[in-house]
Order: sequence, then structure tokens, then C-alpha cells
Amino acid sequence: MRLLKNILTASLGLTLLSSCSDFLDSQPITSLVESNYYQTEKDARIALIGCYDGLQNIYVKNDLPTLLAPNIMSDECFGGTGTGDGFGYQLIDEFDYNRSPSDVNMYNSIWASAYHALYRCNMLISKIGQINWVTPGYREQVEAEARFIRAYIYFDMVKLLGNIPLVVEPLTPDKANITQATPAELYAQIEEDLLYASQHALLQNANWTAEWAAVNDGRVTVYAAKSLLARVFLFYTGYHNQTTLPNGTTKAEVITHLTDVYNSGHGLVDNYNELWPAASSVRDAAAEPIKLSTTYAGEGNKETVWAVKFNSSGTWGNFDGFSGMRIIGMRSGSVKSFGNTVYGDGSWGGCPVTPTFVSSWNTEEPGDPRKNWSVIDMTAEGVTLSDKHDQREFTGYFPKKYICMGNGTDNIYVAQGLDFQWNQYTDLVVMRFADVLLMLSELTEDAKYMNEVRNRVNLLPVAYSVDALRRERKHELAFEGIRYWDLLRYDHTLTYAANAVSFNGTVGNGAGQTVNKVIDGAKLKECKGLSQIPNNQITLSNGVLKQNEGWK
Repeated sequence: MRLLKNILTASLGLTLLSSCSDFLDSQPITSLVESNYYQTEKDARIALIGCYDGLQNIYVKNDLPTLLAPNIMSDECFGGTGTGDGFGYQLIDEFDYNRSPSDVNMYNSIWASAYHALYRCNMLISKIGQINWVTPGYREQVEAEARFIRAYIYFDMVKLLGNIPLVVEPLTPDKANITQATPAELYAQIEEDLLYASQHALLQNANWTAEWAAVNDGRVTVYAAKSLLARVFLFYTGYHNQTTLPNGTTKAEVITHLTDVYNSGHGLVDNYNELWPAASSVRDAAAEPIKLSTTYAGEGNKETVWAVKFNSSGTWGNFDGFSGMRIIGMRSGSVKSFGNTVYGDGSWGGCPVTPTFVSSWNTEEPGDPRKNWSVIDMTAEGVTLSDKHDQREFTGYFPKKYICMGNGTDNIYVAQGLDFQWNQYTDLVVMRFADVLLMLSELTEDAKYMNEVRNRVNLLPVAYSVDALRRERKHELAFEGIRYWDLLRYDHTLTYAANAVSFNGTVGNGAGQTVNKVIDGAKLKECKGLSQIPNNQITLSNGVLKQNEGWK
């Protein structure tokens, strides 16, 4: 597992850090009987592994959450895919039910997977008091990790779907049909869980070190909880036009939490491109078996405050990889030549980068090296599509950060006896230290932290302003699933977001064909930036659940 990091860095003779611990590699036991379980610390440990596994399953069984959907809904990317595919991603991209009226369950699998994972967390938390705890502090640590996972899942779901049920205990089927909670109720629970995790998770009263990460990468820390709390604060107060979180957490308290992260031992990786395999790798015929060498910083580097872990051990129908990655990038079988790039054939053509996003970057920050490390410019890099390609919404640009890699013929998964469709072992980095710095700048209105981010890529320092901060976030965090939520929170009337995503222009539609593409920002405002609640869930609830505005 993690063969990309292990093989690529080994080819440079670098010292390797294990990218995942025995804890996260363990297989959770899900068939034990509740009545005779939850008795020992070992039971708690295995149940906690089940919580992490439940979180991972949200991403291995679904293509849309956290990365794809917000990239598509933002001004960064179109839906894309192939000309013969359905228009579900266009429905998401254009906030328009009529683009694909039959797609009423786009998020049904996500919904089911999320509540399955929440059940595991709720069960463990509910049994905390009956376990025979021996190790001092271990009870609180286990509860903190489970609470963080619960908070993270709810935060993802409430941003995406808005009006969802709040469940904080394991429910029997006869009690499972409950009404949707208010945003204040949901965010109050998220706030409570993250505050608990920020006190009791791993690394309390200790700094992050590379040695710690070699064993524990992927585990929840107090610094992950403090950072996520800040992200929750900024979104809730911005989108809902509030000054504090529901239970009263203030801006000053969030700044204190972020300052702790600032002094935590985490830091910026020296070179931005080394955060991403495709931006830090080159062809190397001597590097067997994948024929690439790299300066990639590797998983669990000091800039990763928290990531969702994946591995290559899955099989068809029993995935363990980051399935969303198979969607992003140049459509499989459509590429005529990869030139001398390090990309591979295997992606489904999703998330073509909008031309306006690229042009605005060129205007806002000319010479910013992060653009070329974040965006595949097919013309500039010598990548060409076949004369009969079926790429929908072709713009000539694709995201580079989460892309299928290859050596010009096979993708690296084929070279390792793996399949890109279900063995994608690249981790999803949820929180980077760079975002911590940018949140600190935003909350303190101090350009110092923002200029640390700029200095890494040799950009001149700037004075603090709202516009400067927003541009910096747009460029630094591009295609990491953050931009859309930023757009929504910048203006609670959603006018800012509506203007940003609006588009009217011509895009490719298969070889030699073009089509007019229209995104009407008014539709984003109609649905309040939210997505469809799955119709299956509304039906199963006998109408207890109500559809979001704009999707009825």
C-alpha cells in the first residue's frame, strides 16, 4: 500500500517514513455481538478502527463527496465526463434539476454511507461508560477521535445538503425515521464534538513530529480538531450571518486555537510542488516499475494537519481506494499523446477546469508558479486528445493535484499490478497547514500569516485586505474541495457565489464539436447553494424528510 510514495521516494534514495500505522491498517471487526462487546480497551480500539473505516467507506463507495462535488459546483471546474454519459454532473454544476430530471438520487449512496459511519461513532460513544478503562487518558482519547469523525461527517453533510437529521445515539430501525434538524442544532453538535476533541485527542500537550507521524499519520489530533473548528466557525458565521457558533464559541477563541496549531510543530513544506506527486515527478526509465522519480514530500508530511487515508488492497466491489480520483482528469482512451508528462490513462473526464478560472489566475497573480503545479495545461504540456475523442465540456485544462499518473503509456497502477478504478491509494488531505495560516490571517486581519504562504512560492508580500486574502485562498487551495464553501460563506446573500459561478460560453463536446455552456448563478441562490436530498430517503421517510428549495 502507498506504493506511489514508497516507490517514488525510494527511487531518489530518500529516507522513508511509514505513511500509515498498524492502527489504521488493521481490519475492523463489524460482526461482533453488541451484548458481549465493548468491555475492554482492546474492544474500544477495534471499535474505533471501525469508525475510521466507516469514514473511509464514504469515499471509497462514492465519487462525489468532499472533493468532486465542491470542485464541480465552484467556479473551478465543469462537470465534464463523456459525451455518451448522463448529465448528472451537469445537474450539479448548473444547479438545475431539468438538466437531468431522472437523477434524483445523486447523493443517496453518500447519505447511506455517512449515516452508517455515524452509527459506528454513536455506538462507540454510547458504550464508553461500560468499558473497563485501565490506561490513564485513553477513554477520553478514544471518545475524542470518535467525536471528531462524527463532527467531520456532519460538517460535510450539512454543507452539502443543509437540512439533515441529527442522530447522536445508535437508533433501532423503529426509531430511525426522525425529522431534519435545524442548522443551529447541527452546528451546535459539531461545535461540541470538536471542542471535546481539541482537548482530548492525540498530541495534547505535545508537538507534532515526523517520528510521531511515521506511526500515527491519519489519526485525529488536537491540532486537527482545532483547525477544523476554525473552518466550521468561518463557514457557519459567514453562510448563516452569525457572530459566534451556536454554543457561543467566539472569534477570539478560534484565534487562540489556531495559534496553538501555528506553534504545534506543523509547518509548510519547503516547496509547494512537492505536496503533489504529479507536480514533483519526472520520467525516469531507470525507476522500476513505474518509471517515474520524484521529490514528493510524501504522505504524513509536516504540512498535513489531517488526511483521510486510503490503500491499494481493495478489489472490485470491495474498494479501499479513493474512488473520486478515477473521475478527475483526461478521459480514458481519449488521449492520443501524453507528451513527456507524468500523467496516465484511466480517468473518466470529470472536472475540466473552467477557462475563466485559469484566465482570472493569470490576471490576479501573473507568474504564480502554483498555477502550473495545480492546473494541467494540455497545450503547453504537449498532451493531445485523439481525433475521435468523446470528452465532454473540453477546455484544455484539468486539475493536477489529484490526477492519475503514468509514464506515457500505462498508468502507474497497471505497472504495479493494480487497477486505477479501485486501488487509488493517494490520501485525501483535508487540512493543510497553509490553510491554518490563511485562516489566521482572515481572523486576525494580519497579513503576516498570508505572506508566509506567499513567501514559499517567492511571491512578494502584500498588505492585508479581504480581496487579497480571498485571492490567496483561491490560488493556494485550488481544487482541494474548499473553494465552493468559501464562495458560499463570503456573502450570506449568496450574490458573491452566484456571480463567481456564472458562465456563458463555448466548450468542446467531443472531437470537432462545441456546445454552448450556461451556468446561471441565480439558480445557486434559488437552492441556497445546497444540493438535492436523495429522493429515496424522502420516500423511505414517508414524507418526514423535506426536499431543499430549488430541487422540488
